[in-house]
Amino acid sequence: MSSPQRERRPQTEAPSTGTANRQAAESASDYTAPDLMSHALAYARAGLDVLPLTPGGKTPLGALVAHGKDNATHDAEQVRDWWVQCPTANIGVRPAAGVVVVDVDPRDGGATNLVELTRPHGGLTPTRTAWTGGGGLHAWYRAGGPFKAKLCAGVDLKHRTGYVVAPPSVHLNGRRYVWANDLPIAEAPPWLVALMAAPPPRPLSTVSAGTFSGANDGGLVRLVAAPGGDRHNRLFWAVRRAVERDGLTADLRARLVVAAASLGDEEAERTIDCAIAWPVAA
Repeated sequence: MSSPQRERRPQTEAPSTGTANRQAAESASDYTAPDLMSHALAYARAGLDVLPLTPGGKTPLGALVAHGKDNATHDAEQVRDWWVQCPTANIGVRPAAGVVVVDVDPRDGGATNLVELTRPHGGLTPTRTAWTGGGGLHAWYRAGGPFKAKLCAGVDLKHRTGYVVAPPSVHLNGRRYVWANDLPIAEAPPWLVALMAAPPPRPLSTVSAGTFSGANDGGLVRLVAAPGGDRHNRLFWAVRRAVERDGLTADLRARLVVAAASLGDEEAERTIDCAIAWPVAA
């Protein structure tokens, strides 16, 4: 992954769990503020899908991207237009397919938990890494999914279905996100791939499985919306049934998200994406 150069490189070592909680992000007042547009364009020209985030924040800038992360693009003219309209917008980047970002948040004990989790393997493999404005890190790896949502407490996994805040965006505390190194994105070692892998879904009950057989869109929606627990699993298998039948349409996807409202839109979307990406049984 190529990326824009920052104005000043902080003195950091190669990423490792031992430095995961390092407060390495620079204050926005430490140097001349970079041109966020030029950095956003550089990411887009490298083939990464970009979206504008609220200035000093992490959420999509709704006035410019009505559909949030789904509006992310690498079209340079669109990216330029967004930053012309809001020059101080932070930069969101959606990882490319086959790439996962280990997102460490020290506030939730992420650094300590990651140290313990990776200690038997000698820590994280050095790779392209950014220090976040909040004192955490984003370590980029190449790996196939599907992935679980969290590696451990305080450590999320971000991939194609989501996005990360990219340098030189500004954290709410005034510190910038900065690249810690210029390393290429490394292949995740097998032990890390195993830790990141989403668990296989539980089999459906005989009654539920029978209900899925031959179910039309309405039947799938009703089953997901039905009272009772296990809604994650019912949503997962409804999506798998639709994919195997004739594909998941945008309309059915939207109806399933509404049917799974108790999960919250973000969790429902993540479950749907995981189901779509799930390998077909041999």
